[in-house]
Parts: sequence; C-alpha cells; structure tokens
Amino acid sequence: MSAINGTTFVGPKVEKPSDRAWWKSATVYQIYPASFCDHGDAGHGTLKGITSKVPYLKDLGVDVVWLSPIYESPQADMGYDISNYRDIDRRYGTLEDWDELRDAVHAQGMKLVMDLVVNHTSDQHAWFKESRSSLDNPKRDWYIWQSPKINEKGERMPPNNWKSCFGDNPAWTYDEKTEQYYCHTFLKEQPDLNWENPEVRQAIWDLMHWWMKRGSDGFRMDVINFIAKADGFPDAPVVLPGRKWQPFGGLSINRPRVQDHLREMYNEVIQHYDLFCVGECPGDEPVDKYSMYSNKSDPKNQMLQMVFHFHHQGFDRAQGGFARAANPAWKLSDFKKVFNTWQVQMEQQGGWNSNYLENHDQPRTVSRIGSDHPDDRAKSAKMLAMFQCSLTGTLFVFQGQEMGLSNVPREWGVEEYKDIETIQNYEGEREHRRLVTGEKDPDMSDLLPSIRQTARDNGRTPVQWDDSEHAGFSKGTPWMRVHDDYKTWNIEAQRKDPNSVWSFWKRMLSLRHEYEALVYGKFIPLDEENESVYAYIRDDATIGQKLLVVLNMARGSGRGESVKFKVPSSVDGSKAKLLITNGPAEEGSALKEEITLEPFEGRIYLL
Repeated sequence: MSAINGTTFVGPKVEKPSDRAWWKSATVYQIYPASFCDHGDAGHGTLKGITSKVPYLKDLGVDVVWLSPIYESPQADMGYDISNYRDIDRRYGTLEDWDELRDAVHAQGMKLVMDLVVNHTSDQHAWFKESRSSLDNPKRDWYIWQSPKINEKGERMPPNNWKSCFGDNPAWTYDEKTEQYYCHTFLKEQPDLNWENPEVRQAIWDLMHWWMKRGSDGFRMDVINFIAKADGFPDAPVVLPGRKWQPFGGLSINRPRVQDHLREMYNEVIQHYDLFCVGECPGDEPVDKYSMYSNKSDPKNQMLQMVFHFHHQGFDRAQGGFARAANPAWKLSDFKKVFNTWQVQMEQQGGWNSNYLENHDQPRTVSRIGSDHPDDRAKSAKMLAMFQCSLTGTLFVFQGQEMGLSNVPREWGVEEYKDIETIQNYEGEREHRRLVTGEKDPDMSDLLPSIRQTARDNGRTPVQWDDSEHAGFSKGTPWMRVHDDYKTWNIEAQRKDPNSVWSFWKRMLSLRHEYEALVYGKFIPLDEENESVYAYIRDDATIGQKLLVVLNMARGSGRGESVKFKVPSSVDGSKAKLLITNGPAEEGSALKEEITLEPFEGRIYLL
C-alpha cells in the first residue's frame, strides 16, 4: 500500500507465486571492510565497526549483508589473497568478533554472506607452501604447474603467452626450487588452484560446510567461471599487437568443466542449505552462457542462483592496451542495449539477474553515468536509484552508493591511488612505452583521465559517516584518504534530511518490496534508440500490476539537459498516476502524452 498526496493505491491481494524466493526480492548490501567503519583508531575498518552499524543497515532497508574478504591474508590484493580460510585477518578482528556480527545481523532479521575466493589462494597458504616444496609433494597437483618452454635462443620461457589480469605481466611465475612455473590469473602472490584435482574440490566443499555450520547464510563466489583452464594450456590469440603477453579469457572463462564443478558444488553443498549464492562471472559471451548457471527449470543447471556478469561495465571503456581506458563519448543507446538484452533474454532463458551498478571493482555511478557537479549530484544520484531499483533481479547496493558517493577528486595525483591493479597497470604501460619509444621517462599524462574515471579506488574511499575528523570513519589516520567533501556530504546529515539521496534510496527500497512488478514484472523497453531518455514498462501480469519508468539520462555537456519525451501510443496511460519522482512533478498526477523532464529527472508511474 502506498499513499501519494492523500490518495492510497492498493495492489491486488494475491498469493505469492511459488517461484518468488526470498533472495529474489532481497536487497543485498556489500561491505568493503577496509573502508566501512573502524570502531577504534586502527585506520581501517573492523568487524566491531561493522557490528556497530547493523541498526543503520536495517533502517536503510537491507535484507542481506555481504562481506568482502575478511580472512587471514598477507593483503597483496586487499584480502583476495587468502592464507587461511578458517580464520579472520587480525586487522579486522577475530572469529569471536565475526560471531558477534552474525548474531547482530540475525537479530535484525537480516542474513550474512561471505566472499568465497577459491579460484586462487595466497602464496602464503599452507596448501601452496606444501605444493611448491617439492615435485613429489602430495599437494603438488593442488595448483597448476608446468615446465618451462625453451625458445630458439635457448632461453627459459613461460609455458605460453597468457597475460595476468593485472599489469603487463605473464600469468606464470618461475619457482627456482622445483624448476617449474605456476599459473596465476592475477598477482604472482595469488596462485590458481587446480580444480581438476578432486582433493582440491573436496577441501573447498569442506570449508563451505564449515562456514555454513558457523552461521553464514551463503556465499558470493569470486571469478568462479575462471576455475577451468583449457587442456594443454595453448597460446592465447594475439589481440594486443606488439605485446608479449595476451589475455586468455577465452581459454579459461565459462568452459564446460566450470559447469561440471559447480554442479558438483550444488550436490555436495548448496542443496543442503537454504543459502544465498551468487557467482562473479566476467567475460563477454552471450546471455545463454550465463543464464544456464541459474536456470532451475533444467535439471542439468542446478548450480547457482544468479551471477554477476560484466557486460554493462564496458559501456564507457575504450579498447586498447591500457586496461580500464575510458571512453567519454559513450552512447545511451549502447548502454540501453546491454541492459535491455540482459533484462529480456535472462527471463526468456529461465535465468535470474543480479542487479548491480557499483562494487569494490567499479567507479561510482554518479560520476560515471550522472553528474557529480555539486548542483547535479543529488538529482542524478536519485535518478540512478530509480533506475536500479526498477530492474529485474536481486538488488545489490555497494556501501556509500545509498548516499551518492562520487569518484575521488580529480585533483588527486596518481600517488593517492592504493589499488595494486592501478599501480601495476600504470607501471606496465610505462614499461611498454619505454620499450617502444626508448625514453626513460615517457609521457604518461594521457592515462590520468582514465585512471580518475575508472580506477577501482574510486569505490574504496572510506565511508563518510559524519562531519567529524576523518568523516567519522576512524579515530586514527585512515588507510586511504577520505574524500574531500565529507564535511557537507555525509550519512549523518543525509539521514536528517527527508530530501537527501539517502532518504530517496530508503524510499525506493521500500517501494521495491511494495510493488513486486519492480522485481518480477516483464521488462518491456520503449523507444530504444532515444539518446536522451531511458523508458520501459514493468508488467507483472500475475498480480495485475504495471509500471512505467521514464529516466532522463541525457548528459549534454556533462551537466545533463532538459528533454521532452513523447509517451509511445502502445502505453495505455489513461489511469496512470505518478508514483515517485526526483523532479518537480506532483506525485499522484496523471500521465500526459508528452512530458518535459528536467536534467536527470526520473519518474515512475503506476499504470
């Protein structure tokens, strides 16, 4: 039930269809622990700090709390290099602190999800230490080892031309003691596990059971579609001319053995619990390569509930040698094509979408899609909240997104960036330019706009809780610089303001639970080639509920622009009432044949 200007709209009272599982309509809040909340003066987030904010998450409207890695780790890649899966890194706390957090989350009726990083471990994990100790160690085959190649000059070379995902480096590192190379998709400190070894898989099932029995409610699985490499480890096709190392995603991503392993995971672990499970699945293949992971209508596809695909994360990226190169000239029609394709085809193929715009690996959407100019920021952030909250799929909100946090200030120099990916990409490109130009210090200034726009650190600045020192994040010096705007842009101020971005997000999350068409309705795109307005219908025939979403995404010169939108004749707006807007239109008002939208204005009508 929703009241708008004294008018109450009541949806039909119907029995919820059996396929509407709790996790489909849930709001999942991702916490990046290092930057969330420090309960003391450590300078980085802690589990006790997270526990102190559990009531805040409940107030916002969160159903599931997802923790990025907090396991014991040397922190080569912010915890995605795990040295012990059954203990907590001391920078974050202890297992007893985790138990307290679990109890606090459950007491509020929410669920707690852990990050499962099992494509690789840390090179400091006991498994890898044993594996590299000798050729005949029982755990030698727990990782991917290959003998060197010898080139025509008689020089030792890696087994193939595979490129690490970070920097311009090979995906292989030589071990002097055993005279073989080990494979690492990411850093050399992150050796890949050999999933073809049944002992490895059993060890993973065991640790999943261990966390479920301790009270975890599920897992987000890191790069889970990377876990099967091509037989024989062939060279990757050359797609980066002039570079020694080449991306090998096509020889690793979504291979048939990935599905075999995940079916086994389902049989051995997942089916025994009412758990939440989402797999991170990068790649650029068609929807059907991803829908199969969550298509429960097919007995062969008992694997996961949903996946994180990356197709919509490339709309503003340029192709070329430098990773994360920005393309400021992106077109809205291309952006819409990706979302329309996934919204429509995932439903047609019986799968289920994850619905995310931001996470710890992506920049802030208000800077990326909207405008972070002080006069535009709140309005564009609200429009983006309307967009994401009106898409099919389980909704994921990244910490700070609910208050419209923006990218790091453009004035910050490259030395402020802490992320190993940015550092290695920058240094790798510098080395490549040295080789090409012969210059000791080649010009790198052209990379700064891309780094400022796309770097992962944009989403990793500490959460701005209030206007006190360090934004209330920590009593000590933060591990990463706090955004300069925290005095005026913080959660405490926004919670007191009914017109703030935070208050708007809270309302949208409530509406999403109230109007199930926003979650389950058929997605019907409108005026798909329009380069200014994104419009679509959400039609839930099961409960007789239909909504029209109209969003002004015109960027103009970067500050947006007013546009007119003619409602297609196929839309019956005779009984329409405006449900919510971030603009001046009166809620409860009728739908006109043509509407004028202010910059970054959005509207949702109940038809």
